[in-house]
Amino acid sequence: MYRVLTRVQPSALLASLVNSGAHAVHSLRGLARCASTRWFSDRQNSVYQKKGVRLGLSGAISAFWKRGDGKPESRLMVAVLFLCLCLFLSCTSIPPNTVRVQLILDWKAQMEHAGFFVALDKGFYLEEGLHVELLEGNGAPTTARVVGNGTYNLGVASGSATVMARVAGIPIVSLAVINQHTPVVVYALAEKGINTPQDLIGKRIGVNIGGTKHREFQALLKKLDIPETSIQLMGMSEASPAPLLAGQVDAMLGYTEDQPVTVELRGQAVSRIALSDYGIDVYSTNIIANQSFLKENPDLVRKFMRATVRGWEHAIAHPEEAVAAYMAKRPESDEAFNRTNFKYLAPLLRSPDTKKMGFGAQTEAR
Repeated sequence: MYRVLTRVQPSALLASLVNSGAHAVHSLRGLARCASTRWFSDRQNSVYQKKGVRLGLSGAISAFWKRGDGKPESRLMVAVLFLCLCLFLSCTSIPPNTVRVQLILDWKAQMEHAGFFVALDKGFYLEEGLHVELLEGNGAPTTARVVGNGTYNLGVASGSATVMARVAGIPIVSLAVINQHTPVVVYALAEKGINTPQDLIGKRIGVNIGGTKHREFQALLKKLDIPETSIQLMGMSEASPAPLLAGQVDAMLGYTEDQPVTVELRGQAVSRIALSDYGIDVYSTNIIANQSFLKENPDLVRKFMRATVRGWEHAIAHPEEAVAAYMAKRPESDEAFNRTNFKYLAPLLRSPDTKKMGFGAQTEAR
């Protein structure tokens, strides 16, 4: 058998694949997607893709089988495609005696979601009889909306998005608060000497006009009696610190564990003005549920939350394991960034309330 395999030329395999396996190409691409949580990023698309991949693999196997030319490469392709079909079916199956649970995140998966990855990695969800899938989202307000309308039952949003959704009559309930403090900061290169809100007067500040961070920044200025007109707000995306590094602005709004870390890892010192230090300290990332789903499935939600809290508590106590669990699913991510990101995130997860009530504490007063 070993001699037969070694006689097969790559060019012959490629030719066979092109001539008879157009379905196989689609199938192999789909199989690669299966290894990522992004595979489940859309419920309808995932069903369509799974069916297409399954039919494609089956069709390709049938095509190679019917050829019956006896060539080694044909026999090899049948074996390879059959193996792919088996792997695909195994990776899309749900373990027995478990309930499938989908959690839609507020954004693309990142270290800010480390606790969920730890709960998956350590088997905490499986211990509760749950097969949890993490779905990537497109912003906290969008997550609040799709959980409220029942497209998904559980999600990761934010305190402000939850409040706005409730005001708009969207039926969602906050189950726990992950980030006890707002991560919003005004950051600048240390050499600029911008260390307090008063230092921002007359400066150019990069901000996504109308966004969540902008609204919190406006609340800061109002609280400190700093006229917004005394600051030059420059509308732009806050996702990257590129405008700051290019000298287009003097400071930018960002999340303490995100954009400023990118700058620091480039070897440049950064100053941060944390809004929470000046009384603008709203709840940030939280876990939400569809109100009807919660009422109808209290035990399931309890199990999910019990495993989730265990995951987050383990992540906080063992940050290196948190990084490892995340990178096992996102090996393309930057390890140095992940470590530093979690270092700045950890303090946001703790508060006087969590000391009394445990991780995820939330109160009506806040």
